[in-house]
Amino acid sequence: MKIAFDAFGTLFDLEALREPAGDELYDAFYTRLQPWTWLATAGDTYLPLPELAELAFQSAGEELGVEVDAAELAGELTRLPLFPEVKEALEALHGHCLGVLSNGTADGLEELLANAGIRDRFEHVLAADSVARYKPAPEVYALAPRAFGVHADEVTLVSGNSWDAAGAKLAGLRSVWVSRGKPQASVLGLTADEVVEDLKALTFASER
Repeated sequence: MKIAFDAFGTLFDLEALREPAGDELYDAFYTRLQPWTWLATAGDTYLPLPELAELAFQSAGEELGVEVDAAELAGELTRLPLFPEVKEALEALHGHCLGVLSNGTADGLEELLANAGIRDRFEHVLAADSVARYKPAPEVYALAPRAFGVHADEVTLVSGNSWDAAGAKLAGLRSVWVSRGKPQASVLGLTADEVVEDLKALTFASER
């Protein structure tokens, strides 16, 4: 079994940025971050995630009329906490070939995983900056089967973002959506192959 995990919102809790940013600023930032990655890719341009996040914080501060240390807040992306069940879930998958497939940068992901003490769990760390596009661009998802050396349908993407799970399906991968209490709804008529409440509920832990 080849399993690729999304990072932000799946392994790592982006909501932790609320504390240093404050609720209003975080909400304004979050409404920009994801759509701006889509806009960049649709517009055939690319800014690495740390730069894009910094611009999103800066814009959010401008909207709210507050001064923001955008660079400092964007730097917190490499210091995010894991969701509580992550280490136990990864331990249950011992023996599987695991990777990370993320919109982050290679350097940023290496730092993030190392800071969390889970870098050794992953054979591959696959970052959007290697193709200068963001998910759901098919070039990003194609990184996983290429790295694992298998066909796309032999890779399962595990993501806490429903649009990401749908993007993986469009690219020919299998997908698992980690709902974390959100109601299930299709995206472009697509649903994940499996829906779990959290990572401990992954059902292929015993498959090899």
